Amino acid sequence: MRFKNSSELAVPTNLINKIIGQSKAVSLIKKASKQRRHILLIGDPGTGKSMLGQALSQLIPKESLRDILILPNVSDENTPLVRPINSGRGKELLFRARENISVSAKRQSIIFSILAILALMLPWWLRGIYGDTMAGASLISGMMFLMIYAVSMNMVSKKQKTHEPRLLIDTSKIKNAPFIDATGAHAGALFGDVRHDPFQSGGLGTPAHLRVEPGMIHRANKGVLFIDEVATLNPITQQDLLTAMQEKKYSITGKSERSAGAMVRTEPVPCDFILVAAGNIDTIKKMHPALRSRIRGYGYEIVMENEIEDTNKNREMYYQFIAQEVIKDAKIPHFSKTACDEIIRIARKMSGKKKK
Repeated sequence: MRFKNSSELAVPTNLINKIIGQSKAVSLIKKASKQRRHILLIGDPGTGKSMLGQALSQLIPKESLRDILILPNVSDENTPLVRPINSGRGKELLFRARENISVSAKRQSIIFSILAILALMLPWWLRGIYGDTMAGASLISGMMFLMIYAVSMNMVSKKQKTHEPRLLIDTSKIKNAPFIDATGAHAGALFGDVRHDPFQSGGLGTPAHLRVEPGMIHRANKGVLFIDEVATLNPITQQDLLTAMQEKKYSITGKSERSAGAMVRTEPVPCDFILVAAGNIDTIKKMHPALRSRIRGYGYEIVMENEIEDTNKNREMYYQFIAQEVIKDAKIPHFSKTACDEIIRIARKMSGKKKK
């Protein structure tokens, strides 16, 4: 292959075509994208596991994404209602709800202003008829009435806000299937949580549905959930992950026993994702047997390649890889043909094997 420097080399736009040396894995990823199968990638760091997960999210046919609304439950405050709606509709409904509250607040403000003016004018009118004593009494009564009205108006306003829905998942700006990297996430971040509220008495507390936070499994709905070093998750978390995979929906509840959120449990929230789990051979041995069995039975277990054959075709792919990295770095100049060949020579030496 002849070229002066790596700037002359064609670099593909699709992420899947940028992955070199993993032809078997690429083939299975393409198949899994059509079948919506879970994947377990086994290999050393740097072999392209996370890149394969991102490529899968680009290959998945974009289904009808759904926004998720959380609504207050009148019959049971601690069981917020879940309503999936078409993508983009969530913001529209939330805007309408806030607009209605704003209109109501403006009306109340106008009424309060009118009453305040009347309360201030009434003493002067009564003074001319009944004298200072009656005027003073009416002024005090008017001020007390205004205070009571202001407090009641504030309570009504708060009550209206408590009935405002919460947009839990907003997919209006998502163009492709979601890709969520949940590597190292704890249970609360992975499965969702309910924030603690110290003000649980006297009507000062925040309603349960407004304290619900989505988990990464819910954000990955209709997309890809990537977890590297999956075996480092504790067994209970792995079991819950298996449940979410099987049911394709998972309720959100408070994860801390001492938190006020522990009393809250939402209706099941959709989480229909493709799991791409990864790890090296040693960590995979510690993986929950049921979770691994589920992936192997309903998906693909792929062992990543550490070396590739030293052929003309693979050398051309290596040249492409160098050009990709230069463009990705955006700081170093393109490599000459001699420099590219030197990198390949070093790669052959690092493999420790002939013709690799």
